[in-house]
Amino acid sequence: MQYERLVQWATEVWQERWPDREYVTIWASAECSNMIAQNQVRAGRRLRGKARFDGREALDCPAVVPISDYGSRGKSTVLMATAGAYAFKFSVPDEGPFEVIYASSYFDDDVQDLTAVAVLPADKLETWAAFEFACARAVRPRIRRRRDVYIIGGTDAFFDPTVDWEDVILPDDLKNELLEDMEAFFSKGVDIYRQLKLAPFRKLLLAGVPGTGKTMLCAAMAKLAIEQGRIVVYVSGSDRDGASFEKIQRALQAVTAARYPVLLIVEEIDAYLHEDDKARVLNVLDGVESPNNPQGALLLATTNYPEVIDERISKRPGRLDRIFVIPTIQDDSHAEQMLRHYMADQWKDEHAAVVAQLIGQPGAFVRESALHARMLAAHMHSTEVTLELLQQSVDSLLRQLRASSDFLARRPAIGLTSGNNNKKPSQPSRYPFPPRR
Repeated sequence: MQYERLVQWATEVWQERWPDREYVTIWASAECSNMIAQNQVRAGRRLRGKARFDGREALDCPAVVPISDYGSRGKSTVLMATAGAYAFKFSVPDEGPFEVIYASSYFDDDVQDLTAVAVLPADKLETWAAFEFACARAVRPRIRRRRDVYIIGGTDAFFDPTVDWEDVILPDDLKNELLEDMEAFFSKGVDIYRQLKLAPFRKLLLAGVPGTGKTMLCAAMAKLAIEQGRIVVYVSGSDRDGASFEKIQRALQAVTAARYPVLLIVEEIDAYLHEDDKARVLNVLDGVESPNNPQGALLLATTNYPEVIDERISKRPGRLDRIFVIPTIQDDSHAEQMLRHYMADQWKDEHAAVVAQLIGQPGAFVRESALHARMLAAHMHSTEVTLELLQQSVDSLLRQLRASSDFLARRPAIGLTSGNNNKKPSQPSRYPFPPRR
């Protein structure tokens, strides 16, 4: 195991440099080797308990390949998480100097997650803890009032909360419940949590098949939150690092440090439930690692696959406070309202003839049907969309979905078993659109 190699190296270095001093070996924070922390926590920094940080010495560790990640910091692109080995130097008045031998390395090739260990005097844990805290504060995203939206793991292009609440087409009772839940939490619920000596952290899950409008709903709720003076923190899994718990951890640090109420959005939370990370996600939902923002934090998570949110999460009280199912189109009224929205000024009363074919489909189906019909009209140099063109668009999309389902039903399972010639074909998708990954 990689951490064993790190410990062996660190203890050998300690025994060479401090042969007569007792030591302990501990798990350490990877943020101590983060380039942001190293640029900000400099020699001469005063720490708790009259201690002082006197600087760092880079060491050569055969178990560590020095490599850095990079990302956005404000308007700049900077080096961030880094694998490396160091001797961190400290001093305490009347006690003299001491060192902490430290090494951080990526654990394996498949998970971009740093593991760090440290060797230090047993009686200096308090000083080291203060140093780790200073590094963590330097690394965590800084939330200031100058921005309304903070993106963790991407750029502002990954999330744009410009959707008006009125443009979200869902059953009225569902919209009202969601809005009332958010507003009741921030206006009254935060005080109730405080009275019960609980961290004011509420967790909502939006579950539904792809295309039902969960992303649009998140954007609309974010816009409402901003209008009420709240901060929005959005965790993006769309960059090269994908869905990692490290991003959720950074987001929680930002939420905790914020001086404003926060709406925290994590789309496709099921993607973060890797076997290695599931326990840590559960700790967040249980409250063990929940953000303690006195102004209140509301988690809005989404999933395309509610079956992935297993019973340890969905059926344990407190891990998720509410689960809202975002439905496909339920009735003629809902279907016509959505079709009118996407047809806009091209709407004709005759278009209502296709409404019955839209029931049971997600909103994305209606949007694509309307857009394709309008594009067909433009291709024909027509200034209006006839019922014939709209029907042609709906039929074309339905054929496409049937062909996709037939293909998935016929396709053999690949890579699920080995040495078995009696493989069963994979089951067709229950959802008309493939998941976004």
